[in-house]
Amino acid sequence: MKNETNQKPSVLQSFYYTIANLTLEVQSDTGLDIDSFLPSFEDFRTDAALAGKPISRVLITKERFDKPPTGAKLLSDISIVWGNRFKFFEMPDEYVTTIMSAHSPGTWFMTSKKDFSQSIVHWVYDSVAPIEIISWLLMVTFAQSALLYKTILIHASVIEKGSEGFAFLGKSGTGKSTHSNLWKKYISGSKLLNDDNPAVKIENDGKVRIYGTPWSGKTPCYRNVGVDLRAIVRLKQAPFNKMSWHTGQFAFIALLPSCSALRWNQDLFSSMADLVEHIVTNVPIGELECLPTEEAAQLCASEIEKA
Repeated sequence: MKNETNQKPSVLQSFYYTIANLTLEVQSDTGLDIDSFLPSFEDFRTDAALAGKPISRVLITKERFDKPPTGAKLLSDISIVWGNRFKFFEMPDEYVTTIMSAHSPGTWFMTSKKDFSQSIVHWVYDSVAPIEIISWLLMVTFAQSALLYKTILIHASVIEKGSEGFAFLGKSGTGKSTHSNLWKKYISGSKLLNDDNPAVKIENDGKVRIYGTPWSGKTPCYRNVGVDLRAIVRLKQAPFNKMSWHTGQFAFIALLPSCSALRWNQDLFSSMADLVEHIVTNVPIGELECLPTEEAAQLCASEIEKA
């Protein structure tokens, strides 16, 4: 017999994932093999006995969910990933994220507390391609809840070299992945840490570290590794190679657009702004106008070495 829509379904299983030393708990009332639907999370899976207190709990259920009631405030219907299949609503005590299924009738719903400490994902029955949707919804939940734990997800490609990380920012199509590949090819000891959504964390001692996550865009690179963040470089395409450095408000403006936070939530956005201010005060922030060439990678590496 099915539960009523407004009742919490019975939980049959829990999975724990450690990302940037923060715990995300994923629960399911469906008997599903969550691991098979989250292959990029494998390296982040941890035993319940070893898991810390979750910063967010996400329940995945096939219980039905009615459409947001009349009066729910539409905050956004723009998504690079989902196009016009996406909507984000605000209700008095929660947010509602919706994604129309491309493979079967119906709509995915995620209801979340305002601080994203708890969310419920309502699975579209018989959806044949849930991996991308589930992973993306978990990313949204983690990215927002982590802001209250001194951690930001940023849109960047990251190179690991020794015990240090180098984050490359830029608009889509700027060449972040291309520049990382140039480092891998021409800068000795370089390897990819993450190619889309790494986590930057301010540790208790004030140091800034960058971590791999289960979210790496089109490049499979899901490494549960953290290193000191040595530099952040915003890339701009140009017919030449030139490196410059930013400080103060210019550094802040260079980093802010690449950070994940809801501008409608004052608490979360304020936390993000504080974190960005700390990062730009403690990590060199550069701008590289460049061609997709070896010279650009060598120049970038050389200038960072001197910074």
